[in-house]
Amino acid sequence: MGAKGTYSLMSIPDIINSLGDWGLTVEEDRLLRPTSEFVEFVFCACLAQVTGINREDLLQPAQDALSICSLEDKDNIYLSALTHNLLCYHLTRFANAARVEDFSSYDISKPTKERTLLLLSAFINFVKFTEQLCNPFVNELVNRSNALLVDRDQVSSKLAQTQKQIQELKAKRDKDEPICQELRAKNKELGDLVLQTKAAQQPIVQEAALLKEEKTRLMERKEHIQRELEAISDANKRIRGRIVQSPERVKRSISTMSVSRTEHKKMVAINETKARDLQAKINALVIIEQDLRTCIDQLQVVEKEIKSLQDMQKDLAELKDQLHDKKIERNELQLKQEAYTRVVKQLENAHAKLTLTQQRAADKKAANARILERLQGEYNDMAEQRQENDLQLAEIRKEAAEVEEKISEHLKVSEEELHGLLKEYWSLKCATNVYMETLATKLNMKIS
Repeated sequence: MGAKGTYSLMSIPDIINSLGDWGLTVEEDRLLRPTSEFVEFVFCACLAQVTGINREDLLQPAQDALSICSLEDKDNIYLSALTHNLLCYHLTRFANAARVEDFSSYDISKPTKERTLLLLSAFINFVKFTEQLCNPFVNELVNRSNALLVDRDQVSSKLAQTQKQIQELKAKRDKDEPICQELRAKNKELGDLVLQTKAAQQPIVQEAALLKEEKTRLMERKEHIQRELEAISDANKRIRGRIVQSPERVKRSISTMSVSRTEHKKMVAINETKARDLQAKINALVIIEQDLRTCIDQLQVVEKEIKSLQDMQKDLAELKDQLHDKKIERNELQLKQEAYTRVVKQLENAHAKLTLTQQRAADKKAANARILERLQGEYNDMAEQRQENDLQLAEIRKEAAEVEEKISEHLKVSEEELHGLLKEYWSLKCATNVYMETLATKLNMKIS
């Protein structure tokens, strides 16, 4: 079982230092003689550095899955099996990401030194790779996601406020609509009245202008007559100064003067008649002037009403502009709402995928339950066989003990016989040596 990857094999001190950087204290002896609990602990720590998943995080989903399937798990058999299966699944994905394609649960349950060091080298190199290259990108994505969530909440609140303002503006518009209609009708009536007043004012203005011109002419004529009267008075005084006391002249002068007086009276009567006519015309002009002032006042009132109407129209235009801006904002909010709807739809799709995944997990769980039941049955059979084997082993051990006792007794007997033989051998050897020395002495032979 060899690992395929593009990583370098790390030494044991490097592995210990790397794990120490993560707050894990590991002894060299445990790496040289790894156990399943130690390997699972270290592998879970490496997995948590990248995905944030540990064994405790898998307990709750496993319990939820078991509760959904309504399985009774009094001895936590299913829970531990399912948790171990989930952990192996995540570790397999983690190993595949680290370019270890032959990772299996055997690496956890039956660890070896070479295999453990190889897998830890791959996992630590992959974790360092993700910390150096992937973490900034992932953190940026997380920050952007959080910012988008905040923006979504702000846009939702702003959308609610804007919709509320739009509803208030619509209610205010509906409330002000009768007043606007009345003002439009009144504006139209005032416009018609202004036009009628202008149409009726034109002949009056023309007549007033003619009367003013005639009044001017009459005043000029009156001044001219006064000047003539003054000139006549002066001439009369001069004539009186030149009057001769002749009776005939006096008579002639009197007759002339009486004729002049008569003509003068006629002229005065004519002038008085013209003055009365002029006074009547002046009174008429005063009445016309009062009517004109009344018309001017009415025109000023109309102008004020028109100005107020223009102000109201200006306010209405501003309200229309604001309404247009609000419509634009509403369209933008609708676009954002559509984007939010798409996000919600994606979330629903994700939930659907999650439901499908949960269903598949439930199916896998049922299959695993069946496999577990089969394994439990096989385990029970193996337990029975093991009990039988234990009985047989006990019998064999008993027989072996009896054989060992027999062997020990036989060894004791053999040792006693061997000691006797050795004793006879040494006594025989001593006798032989004595015999050889005696024989050599008799034969005068030297024994070396």
